[in-house]
Amino acid sequence: MIALVRHVRANAARYLLLLMSATTALGLGLWVVLATEPGCLAAQGHWSGSGLCHTRLCLLQGDCGEMATPVIGCAHVRPGDSRGKVYFHLGNPLPGAPALAHWQAFKEGDGIIEARFEGDRLVSLACPLAK
Repeated sequence: MIALVRHVRANAARYLLLLMSATTALGLGLWVVLATEPGCLAAQGHWSGSGLCHTRLCLLQGDCGEMATPVIGCAHVRPGDSRGKVYFHLGNPLPGAPALAHWQAFKEGDGIIEARFEGDRLVSLACPLAK
């Protein structure tokens, strides 16, 4: 009986080690893919000007990046969308109240994007026309 318990424990330890190794290898593989612009785009992320990949988990991670031309993202969001989806497509907003978010629409110029939120949902979005 003692031999059987030792055998089960040894196999469980081997299985756990194998599982941890596979998980680590998968995580490293995903990191390598997301560290390139083509890999980021294939993962449906957006590549920032600072060379970082921002995925749809960006709001949970606390950084959705800075878009050079956020106005392009306006076509991808609609009232009712989550704050996470809006931030994913437009990037981090300018500092301000959480119910009203603003972005500089263009890298150069004076256009402003304004989004109104109720809780976590987009109520309205005002975007200037893309240049």
